[in-house]
Amino acid sequence: MSAQDTPQDIVQAPLGELPSAGNTTPSAREQADMGTTLGLAEVAERLGCSVKTAYRKVRKGEYAGAYKMPGASGEQWVVPVSTVELLLSKAKPKSQDIVQAEVLVARVHELELLLATARTEAHERAVTIEALQGAMKQLTAATENLTQATEQQRATIALTEAALKVAQSRRWWQRTKPLEAGK
Repeated sequence: MSAQDTPQDIVQAPLGELPSAGNTTPSAREQADMGTTLGLAEVAERLGCSVKTAYRKVRKGEYAGAYKMPGASGEQWVVPVSTVELLLSKAKPKSQDIVQAEVLVARVHELELLLATARTEAHERAVTIEALQGAMKQLTAATENLTQATEQQRATIALTEAALKVAQSRRWWQRTKPLEAGK
């Protein structure tokens, strides 16, 4: 372009001379710039907007120095960290209400985690209680069986003692003879 070019000459300049958006490569940039870029997802997170919004803005050229870079799934937009920091410094400071809301949201998240932990512990305790109740039923049944066995042993002992007394009350010559029925 020369100083004598009119606006019509500038508009009619061949498009081949102009670089297309995002067509620059990292090799054309300074080496100091390498490793100081962010993907759109991280840019969106840092700036507090959606990835779609960040994509729209980068396509409109609102992120200075943004360019496309080959990635695992094709070309991906990257934005210099300095641009993101500049945009963050220009952003309005958060109002007190927003700060309080963020604190409350964080507290709600923390309480939800505590509630989930408490529910898990309650479930584990309920399972333990059910297991203990089952064991208690088994112990109760075993105790009843032992009580019945004890009663049967006492009855057997009582019959044995009665038979022994009868046998001892007989005289020695009668002891060798079997007892007759009714005597």
